[in-house]
Amino acid sequence: MSNYKEYLELLTKTYDEVVSFLLNKYGAAKDDYFRESSYQRFMNGEIKNITKGKTTRTNEGLHCHHIDEIKWLKISDQSFVKRYNIPFETQRSDRLVYCDLMEHTILHTLIAKETSSKFGFLGYEAYLKTDIELWYLDEIMPSLEWKKRCFHKSFLEPQNAFDLIKEMQEKLGQSYYNNLEDYYETKKNIEEEKRKRLQRQKQEEIDLRNRRIASAKQLHHNSTRADIVTYSYLIRIGERDIMDFSNNHMTLKEYDSKMKKYRKDEILDELITFIENEPELTEDESIEKI
Repeated sequence: MSNYKEYLELLTKTYDEVVSFLLNKYGAAKDDYFRESSYQRFMNGEIKNITKGKTTRTNEGLHCHHIDEIKWLKISDQSFVKRYNIPFETQRSDRLVYCDLMEHTILHTLIAKETSSKFGFLGYEAYLKTDIELWYLDEIMPSLEWKKRCFHKSFLEPQNAFDLIKEMQEKLGQSYYNNLEDYYETKKNIEEEKRKRLQRQKQEEIDLRNRRIASAKQLHHNSTRADIVTYSYLIRIGERDIMDFSNNHMTLKEYDSKMKKYRKDEILDELITFIENEPELTEDESIEKI
């Protein structure tokens, strides 16, 4: 039986049936997900992080799934462990099961189905289905080596991957794209709209820059120091942050403090020189820079 047909067959089973199938297919875990002593110390507030057991099998392209995720949210996340006081029994080796990406997604589909999306759906929608779409529909190979192994382990051609997602969506009473071509067309339209939005945003920033430069050119040596420093900041510092999307913002107050050692006419002369070397951008030129 091909992987694709096996995945479809698993979708017809119950969650418990699929767990039993996968335990037989891949074998049981040989260690607890977290170390028990570390787990208890973490729950008591003695340490900040829980030590993990040796459960990873990503070298085989496999995920490790907590069987009790049908009862608890994000059992592998220590912040959820503490928030919901998740018992250590859920972390024991006999409560773990291995699966590839598709099988993991099917497990979450069945959990969501059997719990009316109280559990399972968040992982399905936000992480697992997203990876399937990115890897197999968009055909984008993950960069991390362990993810590459997972990619190859559950590999499906785009059409089969699409059909499987559509089956899972229907299982959950969720709509999906009509066909693979519809998926690609919608993605293309979304990307085009994003490009246009960024283009509009960039043009607005260019227009603001040009307006500031035009106002700065009206400054003279009788202008107030506050006005000169403000425009110097907006054009020399503020514009750089906008154009380069820098996160290292210097505030106007910090800039003003830095400029205290200079006379206002020195600041103005330097600003005018800077402006003369920074010609205004036209609409066409700004579009080319996007």
